[in-house]
Amino acid sequence: MVAVESDLPILDHLTERMPGGFFIYRADETEKILYVNDVMLEIFGCENLDEFKKLTGYTFQGIVHPDDLPAVQKSIKEQIATHDKKIDYVEYRIIRKDGGIRWVDDFGRFTHTKNYGDVFYVFIRDITEMHLAREESQRREKVIEGLSIGFTSIYLLNLDTGTMRPYRLSTGNFKRLTQELGLTDKEKVSWKKILPLYAERYVLPEDKEIYLKEIAVERVRERLQVESSYTVTFRCKSAEDKISYVEMYIARVDEENFTRHVVMGYRNITEHFNQARRELAKKMNMEMELEREKRANEIKSSFLFNISHDIRTPMNAIMGFTELAKLHLDDSARVKNYLKKVDEANRHLIALIDDLLEMSRIDYGRLEIKSEPCNLSEQLNTVLDMFRPQIDEKKINLEEELDLPAGEVFVDALRFRRIMGNLLSNAVKFTPSGGTIKISAKRKQISDSGYARYQFSISDTGVGMTEDFMKKMYIAFEREHTSTKTGYIGTGLGLSITKKLLDVMGGSISVKSKKDEGSTFTVDLPLKLVEHTPQNETVEESATPKRSGEHRILLVEDIEINRLLAETILTESGFLVESVPDGSDAVEIIKNRPIWYYDLILMDIQMPVMNGYEATRSIRALGREDTNILPIIALSANAREEDKKMSLESGMNFHVAKPFDIAHLLSTIDEYIGAKG
Repeated sequence: MVAVESDLPILDHLTERMPGGFFIYRADETEKILYVNDVMLEIFGCENLDEFKKLTGYTFQGIVHPDDLPAVQKSIKEQIATHDKKIDYVEYRIIRKDGGIRWVDDFGRFTHTKNYGDVFYVFIRDITEMHLAREESQRREKVIEGLSIGFTSIYLLNLDTGTMRPYRLSTGNFKRLTQELGLTDKEKVSWKKILPLYAERYVLPEDKEIYLKEIAVERVRERLQVESSYTVTFRCKSAEDKISYVEMYIARVDEENFTRHVVMGYRNITEHFNQARRELAKKMNMEMELEREKRANEIKSSFLFNISHDIRTPMNAIMGFTELAKLHLDDSARVKNYLKKVDEANRHLIALIDDLLEMSRIDYGRLEIKSEPCNLSEQLNTVLDMFRPQIDEKKINLEEELDLPAGEVFVDALRFRRIMGNLLSNAVKFTPSGGTIKISAKRKQISDSGYARYQFSISDTGVGMTEDFMKKMYIAFEREHTSTKTGYIGTGLGLSITKKLLDVMGGSISVKSKKDEGSTFTVDLPLKLVEHTPQNETVEESATPKRSGEHRILLVEDIEINRLLAETILTESGFLVESVPDGSDAVEIIKNRPIWYYDLILMDIQMPVMNGYEATRSIRALGREDTNILPIIALSANAREEDKKMSLESGMNFHVAKPFDIAHLLSTIDEYIGAKG
């Protein structure tokens, strides 16, 4: 067909009822459009020809999406060059007036006209939905193919005929079985013949019954009536007698009324199974972590409410009695009494901080449980001695039944004393004057593995607990009443710490209590016996060094008030003291002093220029006769176990936590100066 100029006006009449778009454009470099029908305007969302011209420039290039144009022009050129009827077909995107992107297909015919030269007659239609559906279908095919890659055997089963046709037999037991039976990879086989034979040869005996049950025709029909698919996991043995986990996947083929066909696939999931176990363990750890975090958030507001009062109470006492002492400096008896109360409040604050740090270590898994030989009777007596002054002050009757055999056990002595101390502290705290506390201990039984089970019990005639509170008494920060109501100050951490410590140590705790009558806590703890008794050795105690001003200490502390406090204590205790504010200063002053000028260094940790760890390593690295063995003691507010460990690893000899006990600090200094001397 050859079109002439006079033909164009009649195209409106010919194309007005055409369901798709139609346009003509020049087959030259301009690709100028000569004609478009009304449907073209609709496809591009234009209301009139002027809008269409403005949108496309009235050229073929303006119709095609810029990203698609090079490929489209190349394809049209190649098709016209090879097709005897000069016909081409392409698909591309267009941009509508409203900015929307649509897909169209383009059927073009190249021809020559007398008046317009070479032109293309083009029919297009909107195929966006078709294109998207096709893409989705292709994606599904790729997904299906991808999902089936892991299957070593895939069959199509006909439930009516009892036959199964293989679609994939790459590796595995089915491949071996098919080869042994002389079957081809595409040959139909009897379901009722090959599956029981497979079970007999390869499925482990303990899994065979469940496998045969799930492949029975009636069972498959029954399950696929209510499920689109299901899986069965069982164990197989390979040719090398290795055990592997296999998953059988059975799915119904999509039919209007499922009656007949199912797909059956087999895949080795041994690695998946092992990975799943690892991931499950990881997930459980994550869930535990999330649960801990969730719990922490839930109790945060409760903790802040309760702890605020408990911290402010001793702080109020410290501030109040300090002010009173200032007003009565001439009355030594009063001042002494006020300072005693300040000291009590201060020790309570330290106990609060210690509880919080211990709880933090436990919750974040940073608690290290040691195993060291010790005598339980001695440990219990140490705990009792700590509380005897309070027991005597409240006139509480203390009953002891410590029926423990001689010998030692392996236990973390510090944590054991913490457990018993927490329980005894509560008993003393909640037992009124004139009441009774009973502590008992006994060994219950010995196992052949060298372990023995010990039972410790602490009972009191105190205030007791309600049943409701006993359900949550081990939860951190839980208290039956606030400190304001009961008059008992505490964080609500003691029982929680005790329970968590026992869990870590493999022990248990139980309680019997009745409101206004008292409580009995019972601890059971398995402990390994020390098989031999260490030889008795006589250790000659060194005399405490005299403090006559001949021992010089270098104090390294950046906080002025802390430096002044330590200088005063040390000077009044008979030591010569020199102080510097930073670790870098300590290194320099050591370099410039004679050998053995200092007898000991007290080293802070956190300092602005060089911290205590770096300073200690630098001093040790000086290589002098004295710096290799000069006692260096950490004196820091970093009080965690890991902080103490870092101090020792950096080369320090000991770690004293702030706020420090003066007597403890001085005895530690005496010990190291005496050892040095």
